[in-house]
Amino acid sequence: MDFCDLGERYLNALEKGELEEILELFSSDGQVISPVYGRLRAEKFYDTLLADTRNSELQLHHSICDHKANKLAVYFTYRWTLKDDSLLIFDVVDILVLDDNHKIKELTIVYDSRETSSKIASLRQQK
Repeated sequence: MDFCDLGERYLNALEKGELEEILELFSSDGQVISPVYGRLRAEKFYDTLLADTRNSELQLHHSICDHKANKLAVYFTYRWTLKDDSLLIFDVVDILVLDDNHKIKELTIVYDSRETSSKIASLRQQK
């Protein structure tokens, strides 16, 4: 796998909602830092995200690879349909820090989460 293709592989797995495929891209101690869900181990984060999700559509705009720093940034638009059929559309930058085996050890999600946070809180109250 080419280092710079990792971002696209990640987005494809996320769009399909394939937990195992997503987790294959992470190191065993991989973590996700999310403005909505906080800092979680990758498995817990994606379990929670996928449980809240009815559908995801992701449109990749650009990836930036830094081989020396072992980092990758992925800029995309996320069309996220929640379990209650709420639709959220927003631009995101995910920053991936990789280990020496090119597995994701930390993924930081960057976007304006004001609307998303209130929708997720509302979804939690419905459960």
